[in-house]
Amino acid sequence: MDIAARRDDPAVEEMARSIYALFPRCMRCGEPIPRYEDADVRILSHRVVHRGKCASDEDAAVPR
Repeated sequence: MDIAARRDDPAVEEMARSIYALFPRCMRCGEPIPRYEDADVRILSHRVVHRGKCASDEDAAVPR
């Protein structure tokens, strides 16, 4: 099963929180992300960015 289809899986949530704990700064703008709830954790690429503009910029930068 694709990991993106498992949004409600507790194991995926735990993995996302662990990645955030390791990388509490936005990998797009470099600013700290004070709360996990403000982070958009990209599990497959191990990237953490702010929700909103940084996440949108990150999506736009990915070639399709």
